[in-house]
Amino acid sequence: MIKRLSTLATLGALALSFSSQSMAESQSVFSQGGELLVQTSFYTTHWSNDPDHHERQNLINLEWTFAEKDNDTIQRPSGSDWRDEIRWLVGGATFKNSFNQQSTYLYAGGRYDYYETASTRAYAKLTAGLLHGYRGEYRDKIPFNRYGVAPAILPAFGVEYHRVNLEMIPFGTAGVMFNIGYVFR
Repeated sequence: MIKRLSTLATLGALALSFSSQSMAESQSVFSQGGELLVQTSFYTTHWSNDPDHHERQNLINLEWTFAEKDNDTIQRPSGSDWRDEIRWLVGGATFKNSFNQQSTYLYAGGRYDYYETASTRAYAKLTAGLLHGYRGEYRDKIPFNRYGVAPAILPAFGVEYHRVNLEMIPFGTAGVMFNIGYVFR
């Protein structure tokens, strides 16, 4: 527990120093519209009652959403559409997998904000990346994990109120995880 708090404190201090440093610089990445999301999991459940399943993921996720780009240069036969509003992102997470093994997910993806007001945004997100950490007797619990690294695709649905982020991530047919986070702009 102390190690996790220490890791969270270190990540938070780095994010805050990066955020405050970027606010002081006029040409910083944040001032151009990028966002850093720092998240942790607060609830996980599995659909099956496997006694080996571990419900505390201890997730730490850092995700960078790139600034919106001007998509006027893309000529679509039907004109502009929702695809022009997708924001691209990259991220990495460390967590305990369903079998209490330390794991890592490195990913890229896209996010579509389908509802937006001055203080609230609701979105759908799709990420794809590489998942590492399912070892030993649990190696075959995820597909294509022959060499210890497997491809993964995860959808997510979330809401941001001011800078507080809540997100639901269904993970395949195994279960669902709920995360809470903070967005640095």
